[in-house]
Amino acid sequence: MAAVYGTFEYEQMNAIYLRTIACLATAINSCGPVKRSDNPISKADMMKIVKENDKKFSTGIQTKNAQFIADIYSDSAQYIQNHLRIVEGKDSILKEWEGFMNLKEKPLDLILTFHDVRGNREIIYETGEGYTLLGDSSKWEFNYVNVWRLQKDGSYKLEIDTYNELK
Repeated sequence: MAAVYGTFEYEQMNAIYLRTIACLATAINSCGPVKRSDNPISKADMMKIVKENDKKFSTGIQTKNAQFIADIYSDSAQYIQNHLRIVEGKDSILKEWEGFMNLKEKPLDLILTFHDVRGNREIIYETGEGYTLLGDSSKWEFNYVNVWRLQKDGSYKLEIDTYNELK
């Protein structure tokens, strides 16, 4: 049997139906992929960001301030070193840098020279070469890849930091 509705009931059901459709459309749209920034970033701007952040490694080593270096990393960062397990999280990375600064070889400076930068406003990929200057004037040389992620406050933090020793 077909239901018989009066005009008033039909209008109420139609209004409820339309509100339901609008709510579902809003919910589905909000669950969609994160939109990329329409604000592009130039290669020159990426190079400036990378240079400024790379200098922080040198400052941290020169001043023996592991916390300063740890603050370069995001809370969820990963630090990947030669022949070792992946270090996850800013607190664990801080402990790694504290240990590094206390090595018997006495690290005096860490110099990074980027080779290339690529990416977009949200993520910048950096490749380069670097070295650690040691107390006896010798150097530990390495290649590296850094992945910088834009933070809510507009700064960039390291999301992934990895290197390979040069022989």
